[in-house]
Formats: sequence, C-alpha cells, structure tokens
Amino acid sequence: MATVLIVSKTKMVNGVCVGGINEQNGELIRLHNERGGNLTADVPYEIGDRWEMTVETAWNVREAPHVEDKQTSPIKKLGNVGISGIVNYVRTHNLGNRLYKGHLNGTFDGCLQSKIYVTRDKVPGFSTQFWVSDESLTHVVSFEKDYYIYRGLKIKYVGFLPPVASIPAGTIVRLSLANWFDGKGAWSDERCYLQISGWYLPQSSNQNNPSPIDLPF
Repeated sequence: MATVLIVSKTKMVNGVCVGGINEQNGELIRLHNERGGNLTADVPYEIGDRWEMTVETAWNVREAPHVEDKQTSPIKKLGNVGISGIVNYVRTHNLGNRLYKGHLNGTFDGCLQSKIYVTRDKVPGFSTQFWVSDESLTHVVSFEKDYYIYRGLKIKYVGFLPPVASIPAGTIVRLSLANWFDGKGAWSDERCYLQISGWYLPQSSNQNNPSPIDLPF
C-alpha cells in the first residue's frame, strides 16, 4: 500500500498518461491499471490528488529510459492538495537527480546534448523529471499543437490544462520523454522526444501573467 500524489495528466493516442510521486519513497512513477495497461480517459485522477493505492512494478515495464511504469489499483482518495501541495512536496523532499535546476542541457543526466530528444547512444536512466527553468518559456502554436520555446528550442506541451502565455524562469516544470520513435523510417536512429507535461504556479486571477514560486536553492 502506498500514498501517491498525482502530479501530471497528459494526452496519449490510446488513453491518458498519469504521473505521480510515491510519497513513501519519493519515487516518480507512471500509473498503469492493475493489469499493466494504459489508463482510460475516464480515470478519476486529477492533478494534486492524493490516493491510497497498491503499487507494484508493471509486469511489462519497459527498458530505459521508461522505467517508471507501475501497476496500480486505487483504494481511496485522500483529498487534493492543489498546485501548492505539489510545490511543497518538491521543495521539502530530496528527489535526487529527478529534480534539476539550470540550463535544459543538464536535464536527463545531460543526455539531451543541446537537442530536444535522446538517442540510443546516450540513454538516461529515467524518463520523467522536475526542472526549475533558468529562463522563461514562451507559448506558441504550430500546426494546431502547443509548444514552449526555450532558447530557440521548441518543446511540445502535452498536458490537459490550458497553456499560459509564458512560464516564468524559476518555475518548477515537469518534463518527460516520449516513446521511442523512428520517424516512420525516415530517420537513421530512434529518438525519445522531450515533452512538457505541466508546470506548477500559484493560482492567479490572470493565467497569462502568473508568478513564479521562490524555491530555496
């Protein structure tokens, strides 16, 4: 039995991807159903929820970097702590290399190599991470998809919450790496592309001009 804090909910072709933190050990996890399958769009989990649930490594857990897959079975909802509760957890717990502050190049153990994807020749040991950005990120729309611009790099946003015009520097951002993809045979290598799953800002009456949270590091 574990208490899981829900920190992200993102779009997938077949269902939704829900990310959480196991409060017992600080592990970042990706929730699957009790059979190891993808969650459906009608799952009751919302960002900020705390759930009591069974958690075990998925029988079909994937190779690195996608090592977070867990089979889960919800027992009961304990409440919702909101964005501030997520920020408080991240601020007050040692998440090791799952929290990085600074230039984007340093995320995912430096495996991005100034790109927005990783390749098979340099694979990190995980696919989800919190990042405290050193610069503001600006929202743009391209071919009806949402992206954020960081130092000229265009990073796809895959969360459910409406995008904000700008994510200020110093904000906690949740990053993830998409599944391996070969460009439908067009590329010479497989890639896991970087995605933004969400960000954690205090509630504001003006969503287009939010304020960053002052972190103690």
